[in-house]
Amino acid sequence: MVLFPAINFIFNILIFAAGAFLVFRLPIRLPRSVSVIIMILSLSTALSMDHSIGVPPIDLYDTNIYPWLTLSELPTWGMYPISGYLFIYFYDKWKINGLGIPFYVFGWTLLGTAFEALSTAFGVFIYKGWSLKYSFLVYLIVQLMIVAVFRILMNEFHRAKEKK
Repeated sequence: MVLFPAINFIFNILIFAAGAFLVFRLPIRLPRSVSVIIMILSLSTALSMDHSIGVPPIDLYDTNIYPWLTLSELPTWGMYPISGYLFIYFYDKWKINGLGIPFYVFGWTLLGTAFEALSTAFGVFIYKGWSLKYSFLVYLIVQLMIVAVFRILMNEFHRAKEKK
């Protein structure tokens, strides 16, 4: 239980601001269209989970203090596209391929699970039947999917560029 209810909102704002600052400070590396699609995919995947298993009748967790939609959700939602972008940005920058992909995804899965544990301590997530071990599996599957989508997008981007 969070003793200071506004702490989750402050935590979300600080994390969102730090993530946005980092994203805007990084050199542009990816095509804008690919970046936008990856960010939308990251957001829509997270919101789909939040609004399918995080609401009745399943209702395994709440986000933030209240179980209903509030303005405090906005910075939480803003963190999803940022983390998806950073995940793919470094995947591309470090030229991860082959057997490096499972290790990269596993590392980010551990990072995401640890960050969720920290977020839970700040009251961003309130579990009601959910567990971090489930989150670990979700992150693993979603990040593998995002890598696959990214690779398809980049192949299509390069193919379209060659046709010009």
